[in-house]
Amino acid sequence: MKGSAAAKLELRGGHIAVDLVNTVAWRGDPDRRVDYLVGYLDLVAWAHHAGVLSPSEARTLAGCAASDQDAAAKTLRQARRLREALHAIWTGCGSSREAARVADAYRSALRAKRLTVAEDAGRWDDTALTVRTPLHRLAVDAVTLLTTVPRSRVKRCGDSQCGWLFLDGSHRQNRRWCSAADCGNRARVRSFYHRTRDVSG
Repeated sequence: MKGSAAAKLELRGGHIAVDLVNTVAWRGDPDRRVDYLVGYLDLVAWAHHAGVLSPSEARTLAGCAASDQDAAAKTLRQARRLREALHAIWTGCGSSREAARVADAYRSALRAKRLTVAEDAGRWDDTALTVRTPLHRLAVDAVTLLTTVPRSRVKRCGDSQCGWLFLDGSHRQNRRWCSAADCGNRARVRSFYHRTRDVSG
């Protein structure tokens, strides 16, 4: 798990559910496209890296996955389906099927939680830590974002080959890149190259 490349991914999405979508890199370039959630331990490593799981929870789930590989594999498939449904919704390609898939994941998550009321506030707590816990937490976070923030606030990076998404929190809502220092700078270099080539030509 420590060697998982998913644990080293930059978190540029601005929200955990958007960062989940970004576990596929270079969506716009088939030659460079990489899916970082290859195995269940990649999901656990990324979830720990992204703050979805605590270090002790990640260690426990790594052990649970070894003893129940079928459940771990099923959870990974469902997490990837949730990820792709969210990507379709936020890029305008989603249909009622994608929305239903997210809703199903959310309902499943709520069945594994209990409502705890302490003092003057309530919260959802996991009834138990299971191999499905990362998926459940991600589903709840995703639906919270979908139901509280306009879909137009989640944008695709201006570098079409990058394909990463980000939650635009800028005052003017005019952010263009998942990273101005990375994709933005690369675009400026390309633009400069084309301008100088045209002039020299």
